[in-house]
Amino acid sequence: MQGRQLEIRSGRAAWLLKMVLALAIMVLGLTPFNTDEAQAASVWTVYKEAQKLEAKGKYNEAIAKYKRIGPTFIKDKEFGNAAQIYRRIGDCYKGLKQYDNAVANWDLEAEYSGRANQTQISIAAKRKANLLRSTAKLFVEQPASRGTTYGGTKFVPTNGALIGAYAELDKAVNDPKQGKYFTEQFPLMTGKKHAAYLLYFNYGSDPSLLAKHLERAAASGTALQIGLEPIKGLDQVKDDACLRNLARTIGDSGVPVFLRFANEMNGAWVKWNGDPKKYIEKFRLVAKVFREEAKDNVAMVWAPGANPTYTIESYYPGDAYVDWVGVSLYSIFDPSLDPLKQGEDRSSHLDKFDHIYQLYADRKPVFISEGGVSYMYQEKHQDKTKWAVYKMQEFYASLPMVYPKVKGVFWFDSNGNATERIKYYMLSANDKLLKAYKRAVANPFYLGSIGEKSPISYKSINNSTINAGKLKVSAYVKTWAPMLSKVTYKIGGRTLASTSALPWKAEIDFRPYKGKKIEIVVQAYDNKGKLVTTQKVKVTVK
Repeated sequence: MQGRQLEIRSGRAAWLLKMVLALAIMVLGLTPFNTDEAQAASVWTVYKEAQKLEAKGKYNEAIAKYKRIGPTFIKDKEFGNAAQIYRRIGDCYKGLKQYDNAVANWDLEAEYSGRANQTQISIAAKRKANLLRSTAKLFVEQPASRGTTYGGTKFVPTNGALIGAYAELDKAVNDPKQGKYFTEQFPLMTGKKHAAYLLYFNYGSDPSLLAKHLERAAASGTALQIGLEPIKGLDQVKDDACLRNLARTIGDSGVPVFLRFANEMNGAWVKWNGDPKKYIEKFRLVAKVFREEAKDNVAMVWAPGANPTYTIESYYPGDAYVDWVGVSLYSIFDPSLDPLKQGEDRSSHLDKFDHIYQLYADRKPVFISEGGVSYMYQEKHQDKTKWAVYKMQEFYASLPMVYPKVKGVFWFDSNGNATERIKYYMLSANDKLLKAYKRAVANPFYLGSIGEKSPISYKSINNSTINAGKLKVSAYVKTWAPMLSKVTYKIGGRTLASTSALPWKAEIDFRPYKGKKIEIVVQAYDNKGKLVTTQKVKVTVK
């Protein structure tokens, strides 16, 4: 009975409390209690707590709090806030030097900022993640298999990549007054014949200016890549005697020519940028004229710059008008984007080729129509030869493995002043860079003449099947460390090989693992000998 009376009294008390609260709301204008608002307040309270912990360097505690509230923002489709949380988590992992975890969270930042239509934030997050991303791609060397010829497109090697250069301004190999010509001297300097040389030619100039170059190319058995530039703008390009005379001059020479019309059109630094519709119209016009006047020895090349990427496709003239797709690909030391703020350039020269390759390599032969790695950091007047040598060697060593459909590479052998910024790529001006280039192009994958083909190719073995035998294994290993000094290969805890030279080639005997699924553990060390990443590659041995 007493318990029943207490229950009644408690009920009356609750009723009275509700009435008092209701009256207060009516009289004083108070806002009714909202559970959603309370939850939101709680989320931001936790966020502020996490911020304070992060500021104090208590990264693990901060991460735990950030992880509590990230899913809430995703559930409520507040993707911009979710992106901010994952940026914070990534930054905390960076503070802990757990870079793989930092990358994973910056990838989420990129994803959710993209879903929030924050395009530039998404691009920056992905770039930041890529600069610290660690990967290992393994390959085995094998005899060349049947390659891609792209329906008989002119000058395409079945396997391998043609090598070429722009060397007209390098007086060590080209000084007509001294009887030096790059078609003869550049192979002597680099130790290998090159298949083609790049020249620039201003649209509207007298075609006879090309005559000597065409003669020397014919005498040396090399091709030319001619960069035809409408320096007065696209309106000067017309189907007239000027264009047809140029086409006939080149056609009559019989010299294989890659005609690269109005390259880098996606960049604001050229006069033919800004009107994709007109650009396409003029490219098609030039292609039409050259196919009528020089159909046997000219391939039409469409070649944007590697950046900006977002406008590239809008300038594409169409498969019917393009024979080869090229790209200008340069790297100049730039520490401004270093996520670790240590004054390093952690970018990969090789990865800059990926966008063009993914867009066009399945339907057109692709090549680096000009490019290089600068050995000077001009802004600080710092010599970056060691960095440049590594990036160059990594590029030439890894390109055949990672991008097997690449069909040509041209080095820009010049120290030129462009856009009021000196570029340092000239091989004759840097002995270490020259020696690195000689080693790089000695790879039999790189071809010195049109009509040659490589005797070797590479097969990717990540998550793949390999034969039980002694195999030559190579790797493309990318980490947050700008340069590596050593890579080791382990199976079952046992070190089977250690190598200190790109492309980290080693012979491994897989016969003991026949019929098994195994993990190849790849460990990479920086230039100070410190282990920087451990990657695992699964393969099946048959």
